[in-house]
Amino acid sequence: MAFKGLIEAVCPKGCEPFETEVWSFVRGDKDAELREILVAQELNLLLCPQCGTAFFPEAPVVYLDSAAELLAFVFPASYREREEYWRGKMGADFAAMRQALGERALVDMEPRIFFGFEELSRLLEEDDYQGEEREVMEFIARDLGLSLYSVSPSYARNNRIPSSLPFVPGSAGATLASVAAGLEKLLGVNAHLESYGAFFEALRRGRHKKLPPSAARGR
Repeated sequence: MAFKGLIEAVCPKGCEPFETEVWSFVRGDKDAELREILVAQELNLLLCPQCGTAFFPEAPVVYLDSAAELLAFVFPASYREREEYWRGKMGADFAAMRQALGERALVDMEPRIFFGFEELSRLLEEDDYQGEEREVMEFIARDLGLSLYSVSPSYARNNRIPSSLPFVPGSAGATLASVAAGLEKLLGVNAHLESYGAFFEALRRGRHKKLPPSAARGR
């Protein structure tokens, strides 16, 4: 589910304005192709029909991926000069969108603001990298007979920890001790899983007093 809107685009070279459709709402969890275009920083990239100049229009975009617990309001880079105003506008728009969509996933979601696509693109690339590392971990974990504990994606992203953790199965389920034991087994097979090595080291140093919130419970 993605939406387009009709705008009047203005070429930065001063050519005559022209009407065109641009994406205004993108579901990253529903349209992989649009997500890839956004990561490539080419979403809504226009060509002036008069001079051929490529440019981004002064039009905001809302990006939503419910599964990844990510909601982003992307404003044109030029809007950064009035960041406080646009943060307020984002809050008002989010309230209206939550009511219109009626999605339970939006209730506790904290929207993020970006000016231009560059920062969001980097964030999504990091999510993709973490996803690839998670797939390797889960393959090894299954081979080792380990269970998996799913962390809230937004919490994992904000705190730079894995979104899926291996643990040694037992009657108590996932605990700090069983996760630490699972990580030790995992890293014994593959010590190159960077985020898992870092989290294991943090557990060894006592930096976590409890498990991160699960995906089921949210933040």
